[in-house]
Amino acid sequence: ALHQDDGLWPMPRPHPPFVANAVIAVDPFTAENGATMLVPGSHKWHSRPVVQPPKVTPVQVEMEAGSMLLWTGALWHGGGENRSANQSRLAVNINFNLSYLRQQENQFIGVPRGELAKMPEALRRLIGYQHGLHHVGPGMVDLRDPLAMLDKVEFGYDVNAEGMPRIG
Repeated sequence: ALHQDDGLWPMPRPHPPFVANAVIAVDPFTAENGATMLVPGSHKWHSRPVVQPPKVTPVQVEMEAGSMLLWTGALWHGGGENRSANQSRLAVNINFNLSYLRQQENQFIGVPRGELAKMPEALRRLIGYQHGLHHVGPGMVDLRDPLAMLDKVEFGYDVNAEGMPRIG
């Protein structure tokens, strides 16, 4: 179904982009296997339709494997129906939002602490274990980098069997 990805944050429309989407085709995207559909210009509409956009004709974006498609989260888009008998439409989908906006998926609860310990620092920061630029801003824990808690450096925390912090 056609949808927008910026609806979690109520902003007057139209607005400057604050969500960016990227899809990288692993398989070819064809009309038959349901290539991504876009509604050109819909990011400039002054109101947000409640469920679906008005009667518009989306453009289906066909592309070769290895190609990348970028669009703003305010643009109406969606996957098409795969009408092929045996063609897959695998892709890597990456969504970005401005750093001051809370992400849709709560990684702090969704990723077990044991898994966090195995991740490289860059990945932990990418999923939200970081604070603003220049060592200040949102995301701090006791005015410190949240990775300090995870790495048990400054806070003296330990982790119990359930992966929850144990103070002591």
